[in-house]
Amino acid sequence: MGQELNPIDPEGHVALGKIYHQLGEHEKAIESFQTAISLDEKHQHAYNNLGLIYIDLRLFLLAIEMFQAALEIEPENPAFYNNLGYAYDMSDRFDEALEAYRNALDADSAFVDTYYNLADAYLNRESYPEAIQYYKAGIELDGGDATVYFNIGLAYQETDELLSAIQAYEKGVSLDSDEVEAYYRLALAYQKKGDHVMMHRYLDTFLKKAEGIHRFEKQYLTAKRMRQQASGDR
Repeated sequence: MGQELNPIDPEGHVALGKIYHQLGEHEKAIESFQTAISLDEKHQHAYNNLGLIYIDLRLFLLAIEMFQAALEIEPENPAFYNNLGYAYDMSDRFDEALEAYRNALDADSAFVDTYYNLADAYLNRESYPEAIQYYKAGIELDGGDATVYFNIGLAYQETDELLSAIQAYEKGVSLDSDEVEAYYRLALAYQKKGDHVMMHRYLDTFLKKAEGIHRFEKQYLTAKRMRQQASGDR
């Protein structure tokens, strides 16, 4: 790669930085983007990509500075506003995150990543109706993926919209059968709904898929107790 790179071409350094980023070589990626900026201090994409690196490294204040620099050059770019909103959100500056996200949607009302970032932000703050609103808006634009359906299912379940939660979880596992926790959540939803047949089915699936996975240890033990209790009640 280095032999073909024109040392005075900022675009080449940005392209090289993106490759290093994909490879997880953050220091080399930073060096490439900074070189691009030294060659063209108005290269908005170099600042934006540098900001993304800083997000990976959880250096959110530096990321904010980079996205702001990109926006000074291209103030109507929805991706830059979206990235700025995410950096603010990760810095617990929620009001500023909301403003950045709204600016992203003002620039492009179909910028789907912003709907999902807003939804995630509200979900993490237990503002479930707002989370549902933005997940639904994103799904209308791109159909959603398994994680989106799992997350909106969580929001529905927390607001006791059990049928909607079940439909969302089942859509999620139809898109990705390895979304393990969704089976546990489905079992809980069906238990609350009073459908023990479906509860047993999803408990069994969860226990099979979650066995030996450390991060599901607590849910696994709860699911085993649920299954044993259900068997004892019959």
